[in-house]
Amino acid sequence: MTLTYERKVTADDEGTEWLYVDPVSKSSHRVDIDVVPEKAHRIRVQHLDRDMRGKSEWVPIRRAKVPWALREEYEKSVALWRAAEVHRPSTAYFEIALLLLDTYLQPEVAEMYGNGATGILVIRDRARLSRITRIETGELKAHPDTFEDGDVYAPWPTTLRVLKAVCRLDPQPAMTLLGQRRADETRFAQGIAQEGDPWWMQGARDGDKWAARIKHWHNLETEEIAFLRDLVDAEEPTLAEDFLKLREMYLDFVRLTPDAVARIRMIPAQRSQRVADTIEELAARPLPRSAELIGAEPPDAPLIDMRDRN
Repeated sequence: MTLTYERKVTADDEGTEWLYVDPVSKSSHRVDIDVVPEKAHRIRVQHLDRDMRGKSEWVPIRRAKVPWALREEYEKSVALWRAAEVHRPSTAYFEIALLLLDTYLQPEVAEMYGNGATGILVIRDRARLSRITRIETGELKAHPDTFEDGDVYAPWPTTLRVLKAVCRLDPQPAMTLLGQRRADETRFAQGIAQEGDPWWMQGARDGDKWAARIKHWHNLETEEIAFLRDLVDAEEPTLAEDFLKLREMYLDFVRLTPDAVARIRMIPAQRSQRVADTIEELAARPLPRSAELIGAEPPDAPLIDMRDRN
């Protein structure tokens, strides 16, 4: 599917009919492009709808969207974007998502659309994203407000699912960011304990708009911490931290196994040989499905760092 987007009127469009959209009422009209000056910011249009009574006026150039013949395709395209944008997350959520997805995914696989405010994920390689996240390719475009325009554009619920998947497969980047935010929060609490409330907290209560804005930024950081804890399932005791420790223990075991087995086999005793056989058997045993949480590929693939697969 190829969507139709607005384009800027030029002098070549004089004398043609265009779709005109009122920025206040959002109503659509049919107009004739009368005059398009060179380097124009405003153009003169002649309204053709009966209810506009032949009105002629100078208007901002961006109110003319597309040639009239393309209006239906354009309106369908706008409707698709608006439906996807309905799911937009809070500011704290999309800022954390931007930071983490940039760490986990390469742009040729997927990335947040634009500045991330809509929460829409642009998926450029569904097969690779599926391998990275363990989410089936069909599920990556299953949300009813997903649409395609060369790439797949998935709304925030899908973005959030992808984000949780990568964070729980490899919690370290999210845990690092969480640690930074929690350290900031601790320093802030210690500052209040020593010196009392900062000026802007009092100012926010007194109606100072700038103080209120700074307080809002601080509240966003608190919301970011809660979101990060949810992403890594950080309960007490923290599941993510436990799995990180398990991952390190598993890697240490795998690295030491060959040398340890070789040394044990040097001991000429049946018991030593049985111990060596047992260790090798344990190291070769297929990993359980839950091993995904420490970055391994079940059931029996070698341990691979997820970011290397991007």
